[in-house]
Amino acid sequence: MASTHVLHQHPFTPFDELPSGNVESFRAFPMPESMLPTELTNEFRHRVGTRPLETQQWLPSDSETNPTIAMKLKLLQYRKNEVVAFLQGGEEVAQEAAELVATFAGSTIESRGVDALVEAALLVADDLIVMKRTSDGQLVVVAGVVCSPSRWKIETKLGQDMMAVHAPVARYAEHVGGAVDTTMNRLRADQPMIRSNWTIEDHCALFQPIAPSEPLVNDPSMLWVRMERQTLRFLPRTGGSLFTIRTYQQPIAEYVARGKDKAQTLHSLIKRLPDDVAKYKSLLHYRKQLLEWLEPFTK
Repeated sequence: MASTHVLHQHPFTPFDELPSGNVESFRAFPMPESMLPTELTNEFRHRVGTRPLETQQWLPSDSETNPTIAMKLKLLQYRKNEVVAFLQGGEEVAQEAAELVATFAGSTIESRGVDALVEAALLVADDLIVMKRTSDGQLVVVAGVVCSPSRWKIETKLGQDMMAVHAPVARYAEHVGGAVDTTMNRLRADQPMIRSNWTIEDHCALFQPIAPSEPLVNDPSMLWVRMERQTLRFLPRTGGSLFTIRTYQQPIAEYVARGKDKAQTLHSLIKRLPDDVAKYKSLLHYRKQLLEWLEPFTK
């Protein structure tokens, strides 16, 4: 079977394309310390892990903001149907979400409905997913502009509540399903919430809507640590919610070079992952080899 992925070392180039121009000088932005994986207990368990976030820190900019927005613009020009999805009836909540993002970015929105959400998505590096409350009180996905998917497609999430959205996540329902719903229902307009999520992948592309058909690398030093900075905002005008995802990729060799404690935590977390969770995190095939590779960095 032909590989679905084209190997390269440039996160802002899609998974199935080669970088244009010289990207040899690219160096990944060091992910903020507050986002990095932590070890809380001796047993694996998914955790909601949300905490309050100062509003002025909601969608920060850094050295990768502009290249991420440039990547978004190109995807919206040439592959829009892969990164934008929308359900009829979601116009008002998408509009409110877009205006909230634009206000934060010091801009205004000229478009309406889902077009407004697309316009807002080009003001920040984050992906935007909008949820609307149904007549029976459930929050379901009605719109999204997702240019940095981690092996999933936004179109498949339309109309789903949080439990259904996370159905592919091993042990999600039993560990955090109810707690996530409670968190969503308690959101306040004046209080953004933040959490982070990590995985290990064998391709660096931010835009990676599908998993490779087979493992891509043989050397664990070629793997990448992928981190998502996720925020939640309540939309008071419509009663909906806005979920944002800012994604970072860093070569694992650069990640562990940040300190012995980083390597120790990563080694411990990977070692104790149940097989089904390791498979979901794209780690099962690489785990034994990766743990052996990490070992010297933990000492």
